[in-house]
Amino acid sequence: MYSSTATARNKFVSDGVGSTPSERLVVLLYDRLLRDLDDAAAAIDTAAVGAAHDALAHAQDIVAELHSALDPASWDGADAMGEVYTWLADLLCRANMKKSVPLVQEARTIVAPLRDTWAEACRALQANPHAGAATAGGLDVAG
Repeated sequence: MYSSTATARNKFVSDGVGSTPSERLVVLLYDRLLRDLDDAAAAIDTAAVGAAHDALAHAQDIVAELHSALDPASWDGADAMGEVYTWLADLLCRANMKKSVPLVQEARTIVAPLRDTWAEACRALQANPHAGAATAGGLDVAG
């Protein structure tokens, strides 16, 4: 029974993601990234080293995904954003190696405004769907 439940859940998740607009997926990734950072800081505070590692490793995976989805051909700012993602990935790696709450908090101060900017852009696109381009801010999140 578990495998059918797991299969149904996976189908529900994949169908939901498949029907979610790309700009909204970016907001969801940022939301999860913030959750991972909060989870990591809490785990570090309680000396839960494994949980801190898992949260920070997942955060690094999200940053890598966001970075790989950048499309420089669609957005002049993609290269600069790529540098931000590279810096953020390095910061998260250092935070994970040192299990450092201040480094995690530093990452959060970068991620939170990016998330808010994406959420605002998503709301603007929903209000005027014809204003958007084929990709969301230079991100090819469908590919």
